Amino acid sequence: MKKHTTLFIIFLSLLASCEKDDICLEEITPKLIIRFYDFEDTSELKKVLNLKIQIEGIDGDYTDESITTLTDSIAIPIKVTDDSTKFILTITQIADDETTSENEDTFDLVYTRVDKFVSRSCGYKTLFHNTEIPIENVGGSWIDSIKVIDLEQNILNEKSAHVKIFH
Repeated sequence: MKKHTTLFIIFLSLLASCEKDDICLEEITPKLIIRFYDFEDTSELKKVLNLKIQIEGIDGDYTDESITTLTDSIAIPIKVTDDSTKFILTITQIADDETTSENEDTFDLVYTRVDKFVSRSCGYKTLFHNTEIPIENVGGSWIDSIKVIDLEQNILNEKSAHVKIFH
């Protein structure tokens, strides 16, 4: 019992010695929030199944468990070392005869990076201003069109969607 009491007192003293800046509770660099919509009824969300995301220049696929299920929105990281990120979105369709086919579309997100100091424990976060998706990169085999939502075209947090994809 004495051993547990001693450990508890040590734990409390360590916790009390932490300063405000030792734990990062602030928002970090925001991810790109994409919502998927029906291209025929642009106000209706439309779920996507078996979606694979690749970010050009990053080895391997970006994996998120919610992407492999039926979903109508995703959050994916944006490169903080470049002024653009190329996304490759692939859906795998399974036919009635169990054959599969992959449909791949790509788009570039172009932006101006602004690094902002948050705190000693959090360090810096990157905000993305003047975001745009060049028109020549829109559309393809399963995506009908893409639209940046924010009128100011900034990605500052993850509180709402930044891009709409119509398919």
